[in-house]
Amino acid sequence: MANEVGTTLLNSLTNSTFDIGNMSKVLAEAEVAGPRSILERNQEKTNTELNALTYLQSNMNAFKSYLQDLSNPDTYTQASAVSGNESLFTANITGTAVNGSYQIESRQLAQANTQVVNKIYASASDTLSNGTLNISVGGNSYDPITIDASNNTLEGLQRTINNGDYGVNASVINTGSGYQLMFTSKETGAASEMQISGISDFDTQGFTTTSTAQDAIMSVNGVMVTSSTNTFDEVIPGVEIDLKSTQPGVSTSLNVSQDTAGVIEKVESFVEVFNQLDTILDELGSYEDLTEEQQESEEYTFWGDLAGSSLLKQVRRDLESSLSGAISEISSDYNSLAVIGLSINRDGEMELDKGRLEDVAELGLDNLKTLLSKGGSSDDPLINILGGNENTQTGNYSIDITQNATRATSTGGAVTFDAEGDQRVAGARVFDQDSLLTLQNSSFDLNGTNVSFTAQSFSTREDLMSYMQTQIDTATGVANPGVDPSLFTIEYDAAQARFEITSQDQGALNLTNVTGLSSQGFTQTDYSGENLVNVSGGTIDFSVDGSTATSINVAAGNFTLSEIAESLRTSMNANAEVKAAGASLAVTTDGSSLSISSNRFGGNSSVDISGFTGLAELNLTTGASSGQNTDGTITMSDGSTINIGAYADSEDGRKIKISDFAVGSGGDPAEVRGLEFEILGGTVPRTSEITFSQGFASRMEEVISNLFENEDGLVTQRLESLNNKNAEYDEKEEKLDTRYDKLLLKYQLQFSALQSLLSSSEQTRNMLSATFGSDN
Repeated sequence: MANEVGTTLLNSLTNSTFDIGNMSKVLAEAEVAGPRSILERNQEKTNTELNALTYLQSNMNAFKSYLQDLSNPDTYTQASAVSGNESLFTANITGTAVNGSYQIESRQLAQANTQVVNKIYASASDTLSNGTLNISVGGNSYDPITIDASNNTLEGLQRTINNGDYGVNASVINTGSGYQLMFTSKETGAASEMQISGISDFDTQGFTTTSTAQDAIMSVNGVMVTSSTNTFDEVIPGVEIDLKSTQPGVSTSLNVSQDTAGVIEKVESFVEVFNQLDTILDELGSYEDLTEEQQESEEYTFWGDLAGSSLLKQVRRDLESSLSGAISEISSDYNSLAVIGLSINRDGEMELDKGRLEDVAELGLDNLKTLLSKGGSSDDPLINILGGNENTQTGNYSIDITQNATRATSTGGAVTFDAEGDQRVAGARVFDQDSLLTLQNSSFDLNGTNVSFTAQSFSTREDLMSYMQTQIDTATGVANPGVDPSLFTIEYDAAQARFEITSQDQGALNLTNVTGLSSQGFTQTDYSGENLVNVSGGTIDFSVDGSTATSINVAAGNFTLSEIAESLRTSMNANAEVKAAGASLAVTTDGSSLSISSNRFGGNSSVDISGFTGLAELNLTTGASSGQNTDGTITMSDGSTINIGAYADSEDGRKIKISDFAVGSGGDPAEVRGLEFEILGGTVPRTSEITFSQGFASRMEEVISNLFENEDGLVTQRLESLNNKNAEYDEKEEKLDTRYDKLLLKYQLQFSALQSLLSSSEQTRNMLSATFGSDN
């Protein structure tokens, strides 16, 4: 730089002029060259480390995505359900499913009930007869509809029904030869059968059933099950089956299996990516020199950029440490990676014995789940550990359970049974609606009187029941069957798809020595009747789980207590306000009284029977009742305790999730913060032990988070420090630039002044030369 300045100055003096711009630039640059060189070296060093650590961080984040699958307990509970013929049925996993193979027979699809008024009208605006239309669906009576001048046409009645809540939809159809009114139940299933009466136009000419109300029916390994829709949920735990078509008599496979292959594939991917990461760590810390060709290749961009870095060595040590040893909280033999075929060789490369891994996986994925993920277990089969988070410390904890979660229940008093002591017996649900129309040579003893039936087939259920009723009347001494009152009646309950025999003012009923009636649902040899209740009809006002208060109609008639319970359950759960609240309830009987219970557990479970009209014979209890949450304490390793009832789930009081801010009785942050579990009943009080452990994948995931994501992580802090250094260097560079600009201006001014002086001297010299030269 000095030579450059000297040369420029000499040339300028020789020419008696200056290159002001060039001279000023050269001198200014010379003064800042030393500090700028030091700054550039520091910047290069800092950026080399910063870029290398950023590159390492991005690779760690990619590697962590593979760990997250293995550290998630849900990975090991995933399953698949494969239908052997998806045109017959499909299957989906909806929860925790266990391995199994099933034979599914799709026998019948669910249908809504459709009835068409037989009377044909000339137009859709034809007038109907006035009156009160009564609609009942599945035994649930809806508010009567008054037919008057405001709605007494086909279209008018259609609008009234479709704009209200009557359990059916109405349609006016043009048959080409006139107009008819069609009613279709809103819901499918056997319980959707309608009864419509009260209008002479309809009552006189009656209805034609074009679609029978029926449940969907399927057989699972020979066991018949039904559903009001074509969806069967939880028949097989954790599996939903949707019937698409039927093929009676043909069984099709359904295979439910845990995703063992998927878990093995995830472990293989983990091993592959771990070894790729190990290669990256080697390259970053390498001391080997690169060839010129390698230096030009992007593949070697970060080669050796962290050679000798203590931070890189710490990262490697922490990763290796997270995979070493055995997990002390796991009491089984599956507590180390070696047990499942994973090991690290002398070069730091991970190796997999796939055969050993497959052997362990085939025994079930629970061992892999415990070994790799973060979760827990309990010595109590009624306690399930649902999860934890980064605040949950591993260890063994004691739970003292003092209270189980309960559901709100309103229990009534003893009902008033039929004064005559009449009873009813019912057969089992009839699954095959065709077979029931064929009678075998059969018989039973009805209160000791033998009733026999001759083998034959019938066109309709009505024809079958008419024949059986005549046989019953004849055998029991009715003088004029079909005319005189029957002593015992047989009916088909469409809502429950079963035959029922009821005593008429005869008191107790016993059906014994039953033979040949299995197609009609009487599969037992002997039956004892259930007492009847003469229900007067009325309404019940209620709410459940905080739903808006509402009411249901209860039809009048003679019913067994179990039939009343089922009818109330169906009607209450079908209520719009109950559905809107996402609530549901159960109605049960102990044989003498009714109990109405919320299906929700916990303190937010509530049932409020605010009143009823009529129905005194049911002896229901007015008033509100509430459930209660699970309660008790957890004792931690330091001896401090925490109350679990304070952390009960608002939707399900059996579930507990300890807050991330929970403090133990000793005042320190609770070791079980973030722990989730559920207690599903059992005796109280009792003490149980739970274990929360952190598997290897979860441990490594935590190491990466601690190093690269947490604010106080070593890599996080180093990246912050390097970025701060760069900010300081930028500031110094800005100051050097400012100094350079000032020096440049300074030298420009000085050389300008010198240039002016030289110019003046040159002019004087020229003048003197001219003056004195002319005298010569």
